[in-house]
Amino acid sequence: MMRSIFIFLGLAFWFQSAGFAQSNAPVSASPTDKPLEEVFDAPVLKLSSDQVVQGQLCALELEAPWREGVQYTLEGLGQKIPFYDQGPIPNKSHHRFRTFLSVKADLKPGGYTLSVKDEEGHRALKEHLEVKPGSFYSQYIRFVSPPLKPEQQKQVAEEDKWVDAVKDLRTEQAFWNGPFVLPVPHRVSAAFGTRRYLNGKYNGYHSGVDFASPMGYPVKAPGGARVALARYFSKYNSNGNLVFLDHGQGITSVYIHFSKLAVKEGDRVSKGQTIGYIGSTGRSTGPHLHWGFYLNGQNVDGLAWIRFSERAFQ
Repeated sequence: MMRSIFIFLGLAFWFQSAGFAQSNAPVSASPTDKPLEEVFDAPVLKLSSDQVVQGQLCALELEAPWREGVQYTLEGLGQKIPFYDQGPIPNKSHHRFRTFLSVKADLKPGGYTLSVKDEEGHRALKEHLEVKPGSFYSQYIRFVSPPLKPEQQKQVAEEDKWVDAVKDLRTEQAFWNGPFVLPVPHRVSAAFGTRRYLNGKYNGYHSGVDFASPMGYPVKAPGGARVALARYFSKYNSNGNLVFLDHGQGITSVYIHFSKLAVKEGDRVSKGQTIGYIGSTGRSTGPHLHWGFYLNGQNVDGLAWIRFSERAFQ
C-alpha cells in the first residue's frame, strides 16, 4: 500500500493526520470488462483507512479522467453510491471525486471488496476493506402503545414515506463547509449502535444518537444545509415532529421528537442556526433529541462524523 498526503479543496485534507490506502494497479478483466487501459487513464483510489469498525465511516477520494457525463460509482458492503465531482486537479487532466461510505453497525466483520465503476459499468479499480467488530451497549425499554386503527396506520405509513424519500437524497451541491458541530451540548443518553430490546424483545440497533436535553431547548444545525422535510406528524407516528436536513453530496441528518419547529421546507440554514426545540413527541419516554446521520442513505454514528470532519475540513 502506498501512503500519501494531498491537498483537498485548498485545505489540508484528512490525509495529513492518517495514512491512506491507495490503489492504482490494473485489475484483471472479466469477459464482460474492457481492458483497463482502453477505458481509464491511470485512476487512483485513496481510502481514509483500509480498516473500519462497525458503525463508523470510510472516506474515499478518486483521481480519474473527466469527460462530459462521466459518473463514477462505488460498489461494496451491499451499497452502490456515487462519487461527487470536486473539480479539476491543477496541472493534471484528471478531476478529483469523493464519497463517504457508512459501515452498518451490524455488518458482519471480515474482508470486503470495494469496486469503482464508470457510468457504463466498466470497472476501474478495486480495493480491500476490513470491517472490525465494534463494542456496543444494550438498552432495555418498556413502552406500551395502543394498537392503531386502519386509518391511523394509513396515515403513519404515508408519513413514513416522506421520511424514506429524503433519507437517501444525493444532491450534487454541497451546502456545508468546514467541520460539523454538535446539535446540542448535552449528555448522550443512548449511543449509536446500541442493541435495543423493546418490552423484552430485540428491536434492532439504535440508528442515531440520543441526547438528554431539557424540554424546549433550541437545537442547532450541525452544518450548512437545505431543509428537506419539516413536519408536525400525527401523534401516532413514532418519530413525532421532525426536521430532515440535506447537507448535500449524499449527507443528510434528521432531528426527531421536537415540540416545535423553527424552519420550513426549502429553507437554507447555516451551521449553528436553530431548527427546532426539544420535545417528547412520538415514541418517547421523556424530553430528548434523537439525532440521525446518513451517508448516501445508510445510517452512521453522527459523533464519528463530527470527529472525522474536525480532522478533514479545517
